Amino acid sequence: MMIRNTRTWLFSSLRRKPLPVPPPGPLLPQDKLVDEETCAGYDSKNFYPVKPGYVLANCYQVLVKVVWGVSTLPLVAKGISRHESEPAVVVALKINNTNKHKANDEREFEAHIAKTDPSHHGYPLFRTSSSECFDVDISEGRHLCLAYEPMRESLWLFQRRFKNTYIRILLVGLDYLHEGCRIVHTDLKLKNIMVTFEDPAMLGDFMPPQFDQPMQYKIDSTGRHVYRCHNDFGPTRKLNHYRAPEVSLGYWWNTSADIWVLGILLWNIIQGKELFQQVYNKQGCYGAIAHPAEMIGLFGRPPLPKLVTRYHSALGYKWPEPIQGKNGEVYESAEQYFGGPKFLHGDLILDRKLADTLPSLEEKEREIFLSFSPEPPNL
Repeated sequence: MMIRNTRTWLFSSLRRKPLPVPPPGPLLPQDKLVDEETCAGYDSKNFYPVKPGYVLANCYQVLVKVVWGVSTLPLVAKGISRHESEPAVVVALKINNTNKHKANDEREFEAHIAKTDPSHHGYPLFRTSSSECFDVDISEGRHLCLAYEPMRESLWLFQRRFKNTYIRILLVGLDYLHEGCRIVHTDLKLKNIMVTFEDPAMLGDFMPPQFDQPMQYKIDSTGRHVYRCHNDFGPTRKLNHYRAPEVSLGYWWNTSADIWVLGILLWNIIQGKELFQQVYNKQGCYGAIAHPAEMIGLFGRPPLPKLVTRYHSALGYKWPEPIQGKNGEVYESAEQYFGGPKFLHGDLILDRKLADTLPSLEEKEREIFLSFSPEPPNL
């Protein structure tokens, strides 16, 4: 993941090829959920009603929707050139939802990451848009737009090709974020770790098929067009699998939460599956009891005094904004959402040891990997 000036990321392979807007595809039934509509708490008014061909801020023309996000619309767009002789500028454009506080935080974080310490080895690993962001206003609110250098794929696809080259890269990147920027990522997952194009000309091969393929869409009850993204990047990697124990139980957390997630990510990469198998209950909701039980089975019981101290320190803390669960209930704090603090369900603790879950590693490699987890989790 490289930081580059988006406007100078030019593709000679597209120099003389016009970039058409994909034709409209078949109209989907209104009652069929499409992409971001499947997310809990979805509200179409929070999303910018973008369509292929829209021009934003007189700078970028939207071309195609290639993926989708819970609180953003990731798109591919082209920069509008003043002269026909200028080569095409292709960017990945992210349109945030109408949340002023989150948008301002994201803008500030990206600017901080981009300027903190360019000499750090982890600095080039972060892609930011600190110099390429703007707002678009509609009646429902203001949307922050961020333009990035296009990336090839996320690490969860890249891991299929390489097994050992990226672990040090991830550690160096987190070191820059934690030690240099004093920032906790909080949303570390393979889907959020992108890989650059090794050759800019490759984008010229990738884009034409995207334009030729019609975009399926529906018109929801509010009149908003919801487009189905072109690419199927596999099943959504849910963050609940990587939830650190202190986050699950609503305690204060810091950079240790990112390190927990990194360890789980590495295990999943090595074994090619998810470490935790009790994350969701039969209703598809997060298992706030079964998941910690599995943590205890794998890592051992946490020290009780530390557990009680952390619980009391966070007691009464409410989230900045309430969240709605899949059951329709609204929660204002982690205590309401997850319950607790004492674990009273010993029957759910499986006799499953972490050392036995790594059959793909030789004994020495297994010992080295297990050294990442010298203590029980911070439950």
